[in-house]
Amino acid sequence: MNKLVKKAGKHFFHSIGASSVLNELHFRFQQSRHYFGNRQFKKKYKRFVFPEDRALFNTFQLNYQRYFEDGLLAAKELIEWSQIQPSDHPVILDWGTGTGRIIRHVPALLPNTVCYGADLDASGIDWCKKNIDAVFFDTIIDIYLPYPSQYFNAVWGISVFTHIPSHETAHWLAELQRIMKDNAIAILTTHGSNYYHQLNAAQLSQLKAGGAFTINYKEKGHRLMTTYHEAEAFGTMLKTGFQVEQFWEGKTH
Repeated sequence: MNKLVKKAGKHFFHSIGASSVLNELHFRFQQSRHYFGNRQFKKKYKRFVFPEDRALFNTFQLNYQRYFEDGLLAAKELIEWSQIQPSDHPVILDWGTGTGRIIRHVPALLPNTVCYGADLDASGIDWCKKNIDAVFFDTIIDIYLPYPSQYFNAVWGISVFTHIPSHETAHWLAELQRIMKDNAIAILTTHGSNYYHQLNAAQLSQLKAGGAFTINYKEKGHRLMTTYHEAEAFGTMLKTGFQVEQFWEGKTH
């Protein structure tokens, strides 16, 4: 019942054009909820610089411990899944890096790696440049990545296609393919069937008819711009320029 009420509330605020109001309420709630826990965790890791609350909320969740521990765990898993060896001297791109939650841990885990982080959010990239060492950060201008072709051994796009308009999916897949070396590995996530409960009947119908559906928002890349992909349709798009090594659907991973 609680989930149904939450879902109905989200649809109501969206229907009256007040999604930003709901987002602000959500931010203030998280800020209050994690205030004391965040203070304690920050004291524990005095040399670790945490993003401002607003930036952290917009890119992840306002929980310092989760930001630190989940980012470290994700970095370890992505290194493993990318089949990267310490002796390879790989070049890695964290596409849609946000506040650098994941990529900031990689230099310590793989000292021989050249790490990049790129994002549309110029202010977020400026923060990363000032506060995260051993990673090169770049702002994405327009809809193209500022890197040469066949440059990266691995590209990670975690929670990126989930906040890009569905009509841009094919462009970004082609752009990622362009910057990847021939045997490079991309790890990408989408909102698949595990998230369909967030949609109403009309939205779900549009998703299944078109293979993807986007809840639009005025600010590009914002957490309130949410895109959902149908697995078969997304897989078909991948086959244009990629060889799919593994595909996880639903709640797996």
